[in-house]
Amino acid sequence: MNLPSDQHIAEPTPHPPSADPGFGWKSLTLFLLTIAAVYLCLRMLQPFLPAITGAIVLAIVTYHPHRWITARLRSPSIAAAASVALVTLGIIGPTFLLAQSFGYRILAAIQAVQSGTAQRSLEQFLDHSPRIDAIVQFSLDNVTPSQAFDKSAGFLTAHIGALLAGSVGALTQIVIMLFVLFFVYRDSDLALTSLRALVPLSPRETDHLFSRLVDTIRATVMGHFVVSAIQGIVAGIVFAFIGLPGAATLLGAATAFAAIIPSFGAFVVWVPVAIYLALTHHWIQATILMAVGTLIISTLDNVLYPVMVGTQLRLHTIPIFFSILGGVLVFGISGLILGPIAYALAQSLLDIWRQRLAPTP
Repeated sequence: MNLPSDQHIAEPTPHPPSADPGFGWKSLTLFLLTIAAVYLCLRMLQPFLPAITGAIVLAIVTYHPHRWITARLRSPSIAAAASVALVTLGIIGPTFLLAQSFGYRILAAIQAVQSGTAQRSLEQFLDHSPRIDAIVQFSLDNVTPSQAFDKSAGFLTAHIGALLAGSVGALTQIVIMLFVLFFVYRDSDLALTSLRALVPLSPRETDHLFSRLVDTIRATVMGHFVVSAIQGIVAGIVFAFIGLPGAATLLGAATAFAAIIPSFGAFVVWVPVAIYLALTHHWIQATILMAVGTLIISTLDNVLYPVMVGTQLRLHTIPIFFSILGGVLVFGISGLILGPIAYALAQSLLDIWRQRLAPTP
């Protein structure tokens, strides 16, 4: 049966999403599933957080050299591989070998303490120094030199041994970091474009946010390098003052390199030197080095680092200080970078809300 020419089958009129009675709970379910999926992804990435953080930081710090390489090699993959190779040869390899060397030297010094050499040297020194022996007699009545050395060496051995045992894990993180770094170099533009599309901000606000985060990463990294250099200079002056002028420059440079490595610190240089001085009966120099190392060299980073980062970012020292400490407590070593980034992100978002809510003139 044919329909009249002036009639036709009416197609169903599409309803807007808001008119669908099931839109509300479906959207809520989708939102919760998205949050759960993102949370699971973050939990899976958590063990590799140091590697991911390191790759992003290296990519930002070496941005200009990588762009220079890209302009000459043209191919993004070849340029990324070349940049990763240069980073490995110039930064990662020497740093890792230096860290292992320091660790094994400290362990050797601790084993020398455990063998009893330091104990015998201390007892001989006290026998020939009755005044000092009288001063420390009260402590020796409660804790014998043998007990003190055994406890101190046991404590240090446990921590340094755990650190050396974790070198395999550190090497794994480095390999993963270099793997991630290659793709960050190669696909950074695509990643930034995708990330900008997900940020619920205007282009101007997004530019402000990204610029603030990049400035924060650069300030924290450069501040860490500058503070490490200052620690090395101070350590070199102390080494020269206590009678090691020939090795002061080398030991100062070693202190600066050790201070750059978050897992170690400046103490991995001056502590073995102090132990060596004590074992060779240079007790005054060893005491001076222990005092200056504990009170000044190893505490400079806690004081100068927040000040320098806050100055570069034009932020107050107190929030930067707590963002660094809190970041380390929450994220571990990665917190040195992630803590200030989290604070800068929060402040940038608050600034955006303040501008949006400000009355227009």
